[in-house]
Amino acid sequence: MFDQVVRVIVIQKTLIEHAEKLRQVKAVLEELRTLWNSAWRKFLRDIQEGSTEAAEEGW
Repeated sequence: MFDQVVRVIVIQKTLIEHAEKLRQVKAVLEELRTLWNSAWRKFLRDIQEGSTEAAEEGW
């Protein structure tokens, strides 16, 4: 019985640690999504305004 309780505690601790790592990964992915969306909007705006900056930067 004691072994089962210890196992459950270890499993819960592991799940909590993994959940925290997933939250961190999600936060980083959100930041990247925001960055790419901003870059994409700038690219489209530059094209609409006839800017050559997008082409010069290799877009």
